[in-house]
Amino acid sequence: MDSNTLISLLDFGRARLIGSLDAIEKSGQDVNKVLLWRPAPGRAHIAWQVLHCAATMHKFHDFYMHGKTPAFQQLVECYDGGTTPKDEGNPSLAEIRDILEKTYAPMRQYISSLTPVNMEKFIGPPDRRRKMSDAIVLLIWHEAHHQGQVHLTWNLYRQAHGLL
Repeated sequence: MDSNTLISLLDFGRARLIGSLDAIEKSGQDVNKVLLWRPAPGRAHIAWQVLHCAATMHKFHDFYMHGKTPAFQQLVECYDGGTTPKDEGNPSLAEIRDILEKTYAPMRQYISSLTPVNMEKFIGPPDRRRKMSDAIVLLIWHEAHHQGQVHLTWNLYRQAHGLL
């Protein structure tokens, strides 16, 4: 798959994620309450879902694609796969938007620079190595999956609070 197609897919998915945050912000609800609302005990809230997208993209960009320690190590430690969503100490909506941009822009720029030869390079954890192009497709799917969780949780919040 070529870099232009991957960028188009990446942008499409990210626009949906940002669109959900926009809808929450414009809803008239207490944004922090919405971001931290859980659809059931032990389930992840919207803030975790969104920041998990940022942490995963950031980890792949810095660590797996460039072989360096992630610049936003605390983000990865708090929101990487396998972490437990917390109710305290989460960023505000403005901070979430800033984190999304700071972790998205470098990935987007890097993907746009990839050649067909670069797309064939293998990256990832030793037990799950895959071609660069396949890893990027997986990241795109990953964000779409968690965007679906955000969308579902937002709809459940609206139903539970008489907004639907």
